[in-house]
Amino acid sequence: MTVSVLGMPGQLANESIAEYRQRFQAQLALIEAEEQRQAAAEAARLQAEAAAAAEKPRLQAEADADTQARRKEAQDLLQWHEAASIEKLKFWHFEPSEHHEDATPEEQHKEFLAKLVTRLVYTCNHLQSELTNLRRAVRNHKDLHEDATRALDSRVHDLEQVAQRPDAGESSSAPSTAN
Repeated sequence: MTVSVLGMPGQLANESIAEYRQRFQAQLALIEAEEQRQAAAEAARLQAEAAAAAEKPRLQAEADADTQARRKEAQDLLQWHEAASIEKLKFWHFEPSEHHEDATPEEQHKEFLAKLVTRLVYTCNHLQSELTNLRRAVRNHKDLHEDATRALDSRVHDLEQVAQRPDAGESSSAPSTAN
């Protein structure tokens, strides 16, 4: 059977116009189904992105609340340890009745050490608080970086998909030159 074009572009030899129309409509139906599938896939992707975007603030709020609760717990524990340490140091303090000169060298040394250790406890607690703040800042920066990376990866993936579609379309719709 030889294939030759009759009256319509793409019409096969010995193919009636009704058969040609039926074949052409079947091809159009396949094209329409593929368009609908692609539109549905894109809608599903957009819906998933919207759901993830809507969920993110709630998850972040939960994480923030949890972090805040742990921070409060740690701060309470730190304050309790601080108070206990200071209470233990109180017996080292020398409180002369009239003059500081009445204190013996050993009492003066204990007083000096008590003040030094008290300042050390305060400094350690302050540094612990600063460390917690730095950890939180690093974690927030890391989260922002990961979000930006995911967005970039998603965009690159989308662009790759768009770039691949025309290639597939051109190869299937390109006219055949083989004789």
